[in-house]
Amino acid sequence: MPKAFSALLRSPALTDLDRRALATVGVASLVINVLLFALPLYSLQVYDRVLTSRSVDTLWLLSAIVAVTLLVSAVLDTLRARMLVRIGNRYALALGPRLIDASIAHAAGSTDPSGQPLRDLQAVRGFVTGPQGLVALFDAPLVPVFLLAVYAIHPGLGHTMLAGVLALIALAIGTEAATGGLLRAAGEAAIAAQRRIDGVLPHAEAVEAMGMRGAMREHWQRAQAASLADASRAGDRAAQLAGLAKAVRLMLNVLLAGVGAWYAIHDQITIGAMVAVGILAARGLAPLEALIATWKGVVSARAAVERIELALVRFPRNETATSLPAPAGRLALERVCFAPPGSERQTVKGVSFALEPGTWLGLVGPSGSGKSTLAHLICGVWPARSGSIRLDGADVYSWKRAEFGRHCGYLPQDVELFAGSVRDNIARFGPAEDAEVIGAAQMAGCHELILQLPKGYDTPIGTGGATLSGGQRQRIGLARALFRLPRLIVLDEPNASLDNEGELALAQAIGRAREAGSTIVMISHRPSALAGADQLAVMVDGQLQHFGPREEVLARIQPQPKAPARPAPLCFAGVRRVGV
Repeated sequence: MPKAFSALLRSPALTDLDRRALATVGVASLVINVLLFALPLYSLQVYDRVLTSRSVDTLWLLSAIVAVTLLVSAVLDTLRARMLVRIGNRYALALGPRLIDASIAHAAGSTDPSGQPLRDLQAVRGFVTGPQGLVALFDAPLVPVFLLAVYAIHPGLGHTMLAGVLALIALAIGTEAATGGLLRAAGEAAIAAQRRIDGVLPHAEAVEAMGMRGAMREHWQRAQAASLADASRAGDRAAQLAGLAKAVRLMLNVLLAGVGAWYAIHDQITIGAMVAVGILAARGLAPLEALIATWKGVVSARAAVERIELALVRFPRNETATSLPAPAGRLALERVCFAPPGSERQTVKGVSFALEPGTWLGLVGPSGSGKSTLAHLICGVWPARSGSIRLDGADVYSWKRAEFGRHCGYLPQDVELFAGSVRDNIARFGPAEDAEVIGAAQMAGCHELILQLPKGYDTPIGTGGATLSGGQRQRIGLARALFRLPRLIVLDEPNASLDNEGELALAQAIGRAREAGSTIVMISHRPSALAGADQLAVMVDGQLQHFGPREEVLARIQPQPKAPARPAPLCFAGVRRVGV
């Protein structure tokens, strides 16, 4: 049994109902093929009895029986196809949410995000529901039934058909050996080419501005050419083998007719038996020929199933099954270390500190010191390599994402909004009262800004917030982070695109969040943004060099000279300059 079918049967997305449905499809395939014996039996009776007896009544009766039999076979064939469509749909619906979770989890912790698992899911569904996909795999095991029927008519004809069956099986094996590796390589190259263009499109503005369109096109064309080269070689070989398979089947028909005629001449079989053998052979060999002709689809489906299984295994999100109570906001990091996926170089090295509810921590340090990485870890986006990060004693990474998200507000350095309305983005695309959405916008100081948009809160903003300015996106992103006043708020350069008015609104928003008891971790390079912070942490090369009350840390890293000629720049020994 091909690996595509066996892997599909092992899939955890298939329920017991689906497996019973597949078993029913198998039984229906058996019945359909058995009913097709009506054709050779009809030919046998017509040639051997009706023509010799000249009985019109017998002819009408046989014709009626065969017509009913073929009608039942057609109905079963239709029901089988409809059942496979529903199995494919349920498979896609069952695995889709899990693959989306796995894809998002992978993209959050990877520099090479991809939606390939979802495309693979559609490919498998097409294989299951297609007319030459799973149906051919169900029909192929029934070839021996037709072969035994030919043997029953005459062993010599059975031997002849067996030779044809073995020849087609050899061609199927040869097709796998000749094209399987090339098809898999072509598929991987096509995926790589698609990833290249997927990575370019979100940054089309920069590509156009710097005249990089031609270079990006050529970059994609090289990857696409590698894919097409392998696909073309595989296609050429598959076409040659498919043509050879067709020639083998036609030659076998001629050979069976010739051998049958020889036996008929020597009165070993009748003319009706000779015709029946031709029908049996044609129907029995059809699934093998179809498999060879559609082998590319079989290989692609098998590769897609394997990639789906790999995605589910490599990117699981082991979350606690227990719903935890709402936290107070006590954050504790203990000897946290982290290295990016695929790298042994640690970007966070043994960071430890604790914050009480309502504390505002300012996090500073030179570029590349690990500040944004630490923000990801605190939000539970990535798992720590070692150590622990806990909110009210619970590990932030293993917390249920949907529940943790209600208690966490996050504003990344590169603010990303999603296709939908302003209201959808602030409410995190979940159900929310209008007052909650407006309250978050007012706290972020963007209520008046939103009202000036064409449709106010219902204004569609396009993918990535393309219709908004950088400052507008940042303020709406801040409103999203403050939505329903989560107990933990992590802000990464929240004032990077803000003007003075926006910075004032940011300071007021943080003040209100602190009053409400939210714990705030804020990364910034602007001194004014961290003027009201309770605690200050300085990171250098992934390590926490200083931590404590803001004024004490400032005194350690910026000692005041006795008679400064001018204000001294903010810096600390041995590292690059950094603002607080």
